[in-house]
Amino acid sequence: MDYKTRIKILKGSRSTKEFSSLLGIPMTTLHTYLNGREPSVNFIKRVHDKLNVRVEWLITGRGPIYETDVFHEDCTFDKIVNFLEIYWPKWSQKEHCWFELQFRKNFPEFEFWLINGHAPR
Repeated sequence: MDYKTRIKILKGSRSTKEFSSLLGIPMTTLHTYLNGREPSVNFIKRVHDKLNVRVEWLITGRGPIYETDVFHEDCTFDKIVNFLEIYWPKWSQKEHCWFELQFRKNFPEFEFWLINGHAPR
C-alpha cells in the first residue's frame, strides 16, 4: 500500500476541502499527496498530531493505524465516559493534565462550553 492509498484511507468520506482544512494545509498540497507525491515530514507530523495516526503506519503501512483505538471517528460519548471511568483513577496527575490538554485541543467546542458558563458547578 502506497502513501496516497493510506492518505485516502484517512481522508475517508471527507471532501478534499474538509480534509485539508482539518489538517490545516492548502488543498493543493493535499492534492499533490493524493496524486502520489511523497509527503513531507511536516505533513506526517501534522497528520500524527491532528488525527493520532501512528507515524510508522503512515510511512510504511505496518501496524495499527492509530496510536490508540479508543478515540476513533465513530466513538460515542458513552465510550469515552466508560474509558475514563476505568482509567482516570489509575492515572497520575501528569496524565490527567495531558488528557485534559488533548481533550481541549481536539474538542474546542468543550472549551467554548466551559467559557460560556455551562460547566457544572
